[in-house]
Amino acid sequence: STPPKLKRQNRVEEAVLFHALGVLRRVGLDAIVVGDRGLGRKELVIRLVHEGQELVFRIDPDILVRVPDMKEEILLAELLERQPYLGEVIWDGGDEGRLRCQGRKVRATIRFSRSGRKADSQEATVHFLELVPRQEGLDSLVVVTTLPVQSLADARGIARVEGQRWAIETGFETMHGWGQDRFMVRSFDAIDRLLWIVAIAYTLMLLALHDRKLAGLREQARSFLKHQAVLGRRLTVGKLAEAIRLDFDKHRRAWAYAWSL
Repeated sequence: STPPKLKRQNRVEEAVLFHALGVLRRVGLDAIVVGDRGLGRKELVIRLVHEGQELVFRIDPDILVRVPDMKEEILLAELLERQPYLGEVIWDGGDEGRLRCQGRKVRATIRFSRSGRKADSQEATVHFLELVPRQEGLDSLVVVTTLPVQSLADARGIARVEGQRWAIETGFETMHGWGQDRFMVRSFDAIDRLLWIVAIAYTLMLLALHDRKLAGLREQARSFLKHQAVLGRRLTVGKLAEAIRLDFDKHRRAWAYAWSL
């Protein structure tokens, strides 16, 4: 009820992320944080590592890293080029389909300093994995991770974890059609305005579609999803309430089951 007055988008993202991780820990669930290049910031990666949080982030390889046998920092892209290939790894490239790649890995240290001075710098040692498509003209996938990358099996496992990110993208695409894209995530006020309403509604609809115990909600959920998929429709709180309004007495068991998940 009293969110911090954060103005920078990075700070908002991090606050929401760590709040979500705190909720998961309180209910006894572990998590791997999976993110695209927008989250692959050195400062955030180092903070997550220091807190013992597992992660798999896609990053751009134009960052400086350090390895024990080198005195100076080196570009990650250059360091990866020197590594031998582990073997073939399949990468889910989304719109580009499943890509056959060659995987290579390296372990290195990243450092971040907000002021630029070494005295207040922080660092963490992490694994980097690069998947180089066999097809020419396609960019490589480079990820930073806290998960072990010692073998080809490890590399394939991390590729599968990174592939889970597409479920996030398709969920966002659907929620954008419901109105999520009508605000910029630059303050907590913007998040409070719409994000949680949309996310909760989306989750309830998916539960209704896929859970047998919610059969009484299935047809209404399917109809609602189809109706809101029409481009140009504007979802309001009133429309949402009308669309998912249910007689609690009639569906008491279904509601109790849904909210206990």
